[in-house]
Amino acid sequence: MASGCLAGLAYYAGMTFVADPITLVGLQLLHAWFFGVVAGVGLTLFQQIIPRPGLASGLFTNTRRLGAIASGPIIAVGSMTAFGYQAVFAACAVLTAVALVIIELTAKTREQPRSQAERRVALRP
Repeated sequence: MASGCLAGLAYYAGMTFVADPITLVGLQLLHAWFFGVVAGVGLTLFQQIIPRPGLASGLFTNTRRLGAIASGPIIAVGSMTAFGYQAVFAACAVLTAVALVIIELTAKTREQPRSQAERRVALRP
């Protein structure tokens, strides 16, 4: 997930400053990586965190819909500024950076499952 967020951050930051079609096409590789990780690995991550598959996939689908709804005001406000659509991409870069921080904090606070050998050692007096 972190590599996808980094690719998304690079994509949105690059789109903020893109000025030619060749760079635009080149940045699409980063966007493909970002979208592939979020769409593919995101569902797997939800199912790992929430053990009930129906609930996990439902929440994942709902968060994507909420993101689509939230993007409307971001596009509306960003495109009305003097920076135009570059402001939209800059806002998306900031939101992606926030998501990366949340993912890293969540990963650090979540207890990793122990292997069988580690459990046996921990149980010994």
